[in-house]
Amino acid sequence: MAIALLLATAIGVTLSHLQVQATDHGFLLDVDGRPVDVQGWWSDTLNGLQRDCARVQRLPTQDAQLAPALHALQAESPPASRTARITAAWVAGPWLLVQAEFDELLPAVVLLQSHDGTWTVVPQGVWSGQTHPWRAGPLIRSYLQGRVPNAPATLLSCFEPQAIGHAPADAGPH
Repeated sequence: MAIALLLATAIGVTLSHLQVQATDHGFLLDVDGRPVDVQGWWSDTLNGLQRDCARVQRLPTQDAQLAPALHALQAESPPASRTARITAAWVAGPWLLVQAEFDELLPAVVLLQSHDGTWTVVPQGVWSGQTHPWRAGPLIRSYLQGRVPNAPATLLSCFEPQAIGHAPADAGPH
């Protein structure tokens, strides 16, 4: 009897610290007022186990291939886009996925496609903003796959968000 009471008390105390919140992007687990993206964690875990990045190359940010892509990115929505800096890049065939930062814009993840050796930003292939409280990888991958269904799934699955080094002063809480 004492063990059953102890077990019931332990379960009750644990459950008093947990709540499930339904939101636009799915469900969050609220642990003592702190939102936790359990679905995102699970998605990241499965993605890490299932993806095959053999045909995706991570490019150093100083790679010469990125110069024309950076030019395309800087020309996308001037004048604010002129300060674009590529902070991470992945390439798969004629597709390029870059993570970029700007002086006055929120960080962005951008799909580009090569046509006759010229990189162009893919229409609808731009994600920009903060992801908190969601895990960035699953949220951004899902967004881009939904907007650009012909983008290579292998490229998107190999995307791993890199730490953001700079955000505009008016970007709000992170």
